[in-house]
Amino acid sequence: MKQIKKSIVAVMSSLVWFGSLALVLGASASASAREYVFTPEKTDEMRALLGGGCLKPGDRVVMKDGVYNLGDLDFFAEGTRSDSISLCAENPGKAVVSGPLRFRIYGTYLKVDGLFFNKAWASGFSMIEFRKDKGENATHCRLSNCVIDDCNDPDKSEAPAPKGQMPMSVAEYWVGLYGSNHRVDHCYFANKRIGGLVIQLWLDEDSHINNHQIDHNLFGFRKPYGGNGAEIIRVGHSWSSQLESHAIIENNVFLHCDGENEIISVKSCNNVLRRNLFFESRGALVCRHGHYNVVEGNTFVGNDIKGTCGVRIINQGHTVYDNLMCRLQGWGLLVRVGIHDRPTPDTDLEKEPLTTFHRAENVDIAYNHFIDCRAMEFGSGKGEKMPRNVRFAYNNIFGPQSNISLFRPDETLPGFYFLGNSYGFTDKGTIELEGFHPAQPTVDYAAIERERVLSSLSGTGAAWYGPNIRDLSYIQSKYMEL
Repeated sequence: MKQIKKSIVAVMSSLVWFGSLALVLGASASASAREYVFTPEKTDEMRALLGGGCLKPGDRVVMKDGVYNLGDLDFFAEGTRSDSISLCAENPGKAVVSGPLRFRIYGTYLKVDGLFFNKAWASGFSMIEFRKDKGENATHCRLSNCVIDDCNDPDKSEAPAPKGQMPMSVAEYWVGLYGSNHRVDHCYFANKRIGGLVIQLWLDEDSHINNHQIDHNLFGFRKPYGGNGAEIIRVGHSWSSQLESHAIIENNVFLHCDGENEIISVKSCNNVLRRNLFFESRGALVCRHGHYNVVEGNTFVGNDIKGTCGVRIINQGHTVYDNLMCRLQGWGLLVRVGIHDRPTPDTDLEKEPLTTFHRAENVDIAYNHFIDCRAMEFGSGKGEKMPRNVRFAYNNIFGPQSNISLFRPDETLPGFYFLGNSYGFTDKGTIELEGFHPAQPTVDYAAIERERVLSSLSGTGAAWYGPNIRDLSYIQSKYMEL
C-alpha cells in the first residue's frame, strides 16, 4: 500500500511539473512575440514580412493610418490557438486598402482586424481568399472588425456588361472561404455593384466539412443586379451540393440587399442559419441545393416592399423552425416542386444535372409566424416531383386576407401533413384544409417583432464605421416609440 501511495505521489508531481512547464513555455511564447509597425511608404517591407513565413505565434503586424495599395499580398504564417498572428490597423478604419488586390491568407490561426477596404477590387477572381493555392487551404483564420465598401473594378462596374455578355459574366468575388474553421465576424459589407458573391464558402470534395462561422456582420445596400450570381452569401456550389458543410450563419443583419432573388443561397448539407435579420431586402433565404439544413429563429421584415420574401425550400431533410415573417410582398414561404429526385451514386448527371431542382421531401416546417405576408406557396414551379412528407405544423398565419396558394392540389396535397396551424384574416377568409383552424392572435406580434429586430442590432457590424451606425439607426428608427 505504501508503494502504491508513493507511485501516486510521483505521478502527481510529474503532472504538476509538466503543467508548470507548459505554462512557462506558453508564457515564453507570448513574451517573445513581436510587434511590427508599417506605414504606407513601407508596403514592400510589410509584404515581404507577411509572405515570408517567419512570423511567430503572438506576433502583430500593425498598419498605421494611411492609404495602402497592396496589389498581391500574401499573409502566410502559423499561429496557435492560444497565440494567433494578427494583421491589424493601428486605428480601426484608418488603414485604408485601395486599388487592385489579391489578398491570400494561408496558414493557421491568422487574424485580419480593423482594415478598411475601400475602392479596392479583385485583380483576379477573388479579392480575399483563405488559401495559398488550389488544394492548399487555410484553417482557423479570422476576418474581424473590417469593412469592405464600394469595392468594384471601375473598368467593369461603371459601365454596362460588354456587348453580347450577360451581366452575370462580369463578376468578381469579395471573400472566398476555403479550408475549415474560419470566422467572419463584426464586419460591414456594402455597395457591391459588379456581379459575384460578397462571401462564398467553397467546399473541397476531399475535406468538405468546414465548420465556418459567419456572425454579427452587417450586409448593407446592394442594388438590383439584373441577373443571376449576385447573392450575398452562398454556401457551396451546385457541384458540391450533396456534400456536408456544417457552416453556421448567425446573428447577421441584411439591409436593402436587393442584388437578386437569393440573399443567402444554400448549396450544401448540414448547415445552420439562425437569428439573422432580413430587413427590407428584395430576396429570400433559399435552400437551393443540399439537404438537412436548419433555418431557425430568423426574422424577415419586408415593410410591404415588392420582392421581399422569406424562406424557399427545395430538397430534403430541412428544418424550418420559429421564424418570423412580417409584411412580405413576395411570399413568406415557398415549397417548390422538383424536376428530379435526390441524386444517388448511380444518377446519370448528364441527364439529371446537379443544377436542377430536386424533390422537397422529409421537411419539417413548424412554429413559424407569418404576419401580413402576401402569399404562401405550396407546390409551385415546374416539374413533376411533388413535395413528399412535408410536415407543416403549429404555424400561425395572420393577415388581411387568405394567402395560401396550393398548386395542382390533387397532386400536391398528398405530400403535405398539416397539423395544428392557426390563421386569422381581417376579410374573414378561410383556409379549407384539414390541419388549419381559425383563431385570434394570442400574443402581440408587433411587440415580438420589435424585440427581435432591436436585439438583432446589438453588437452588429464594425462599430467604428459611420455607415454601419447609420444603417443600424435606420432600422431602429422604424421602431421608435411615438
